[in-house]
Amino acid sequence: MSLRQTLYVLSVLCPMAAFAEIKLPALFSHGAVLQRDRELTVWGWATPQQQVTVRFAEQQAQTQALADGTWSVKLPALPASAEPRSMQISEGNAAPVVVNDLLVGEVWLASGQSNMEWGISASRPEDQALAQAAALPQIRMIKVPHRVTHQRQEDFSGNWQQATPELVKHFSAVGYFYARQLHEALHVPVGIINSSWGGTRIDPWLAEEGFSGVPELAEMAQTRLAQLPGTEAYQQAFQQYLSQVRQWCDGAEAATKAHQAVAEMPKAPALLPLQSHAGMYQAMIHPLRRYALRGFIWYQGESNNGEGMLYYHKMRVLIDGWRQQFAMAEAPFYFVQLAPYTYKNNKLPEIWVAQQMALRIPHTGMAVTNDIGHPTDIHPRNKSEVGRRLALWALDRTYGIKQAAVSGPLYRACRADGKHLRVSWDHVGSGLVARDGKPLSHFEIAGADGAFHPAVAEIDATGKEILVSAESVPAPQQVRFAWSEIAEPNLMNREGLPAAAFHSEQIK
Repeated sequence: MSLRQTLYVLSVLCPMAAFAEIKLPALFSHGAVLQRDRELTVWGWATPQQQVTVRFAEQQAQTQALADGTWSVKLPALPASAEPRSMQISEGNAAPVVVNDLLVGEVWLASGQSNMEWGISASRPEDQALAQAAALPQIRMIKVPHRVTHQRQEDFSGNWQQATPELVKHFSAVGYFYARQLHEALHVPVGIINSSWGGTRIDPWLAEEGFSGVPELAEMAQTRLAQLPGTEAYQQAFQQYLSQVRQWCDGAEAATKAHQAVAEMPKAPALLPLQSHAGMYQAMIHPLRRYALRGFIWYQGESNNGEGMLYYHKMRVLIDGWRQQFAMAEAPFYFVQLAPYTYKNNKLPEIWVAQQMALRIPHTGMAVTNDIGHPTDIHPRNKSEVGRRLALWALDRTYGIKQAAVSGPLYRACRADGKHLRVSWDHVGSGLVARDGKPLSHFEIAGADGAFHPAVAEIDATGKEILVSAESVPAPQQVRFAWSEIAEPNLMNREGLPAAAFHSEQIK
């Protein structure tokens, strides 16, 4: 039995020690931002059976700590406030624990892999200069440290920090610039919870509850449940294993006394591999689930390149699972489409399609980035523009502040028009245009044989559709655009937002 499995057995057999005084989760540390206009859950640990009182902003709530020392209360929704205030939490008649400098505004969870974790100090010089030009004390960030575990955790180690010129260097650049855009438009405090980890796949960020609505991944869900401690399937398997171990111990003792060979010890149930398939949700997302927030931003996918449409189904699991856990069925979820990069397998276009398909999930939005990356750098340095493009979705769709465009053109459909294929789009804004004033690039068409040829693409008289043709394909049936992992096409809308890659046979 491995050390991890031994520790798990001990955790099952040995009860947790009771808490002897008020303890708050890291999210309720000095300088936190609380979500406005939403009922607030405040929770923590105390002496079992003791009365706990929470006071904040002239509101008060009381409860009794449970036998295990846990407690939680609800506070009424509050309007935004940039006035630093204190929260007092007391146990019985003891002196209260005081949390200072609390603001009320908008709170978002930022997650993903390295491009979300990427700090401002490693971003382009223009972004560094912008972030360090002045302090923005009403923007706050808390970083969840890297950790993986099979057991769902209730807390983490961290503290909130203000966006000062010195501290901001270590913030998530995308998270900071997203928060900055919201702060400047909404004029309220903004808090970002940064829970991201470079190089991670989407799989360890998944909450198992999200699989319930994705029948395409039923087999994957069953396998995961059987290998995750805490699930009914794993508990049953482990109880059976413990029974087998007890029988083995009796048999081993008898065999030893009889000077006979001892049979091999039964093998413990397999555990879902940490970091590659499990662990981040349990240690880095689950502890956040009760903290009131507005929604999520996500930048991930590089480590899942090659999965194609499987990634779309995993996105469904991720989004639905988080919404269930945070009890926000319609929480906005805005994500970044990957930038061009030389993976040398040309599988990236397939994950681009999978990401665009995720827009079919209600209350989602996608920032296209094929114009601000570099094919030889998997980490685009222009993070301020990524944050801005995510914020366009939030301002328009979440906060009702109408934007001229929230996205670049996204493929809708195509139809035959003589020797042309006529391509229609969503999100054309005030019209289609070439970024550099040159002919439109990276269009290809195919006939009945499915062989693609470079094509000429022209914006029609309406400025809303594109006619695509090639002399070598007199009867075109398919069209694709930017179908290369290093494609940096020049099509955009007049609002300056780039068109996303597509294949007419894959987006229908």
